[in-house]
Amino acid sequence: MKRVKIRFVTVASLGVAMFLFSPTVNYAQNMEKMTPGEAHYIGHCAGCHGFTGAGDGPLATGMTPSPTNFRTATPATLPDNTFEQALLAGKGPMRSYATIFRSEDIREILAYVRSLAVAP
Repeated sequence: MKRVKIRFVTVASLGVAMFLFSPTVNYAQNMEKMTPGEAHYIGHCAGCHGFTGAGDGPLATGMTPSPTNFRTATPATLPDNTFEQALLAGKGPMRSYATIFRSEDIREILAYVRSLAVAP
């Protein structure tokens, strides 16, 4: 478990750093345009769920079950409390974020995740 946690932190940090400090991405400009939900998502969720929400983040390889693909319409239609419980209690390989996110943070993340869904 400790090896998985270290790998998660290392790869997630690397993925976020690559996104934010890429020569083609202006970090300061992106931070100004990000909603709080997007900033939380990039910092805590994109490592597994991917930067576009497709479930293809750098940590997703070999994960069972695979991270949820938020680009499909199905997650966007789930009740708010389903998302909240997954974040607070953890689900499958995803850890609990109960000590990290407040209710307001969860609502902001949920709004951002729903914005990732691609219309059918």
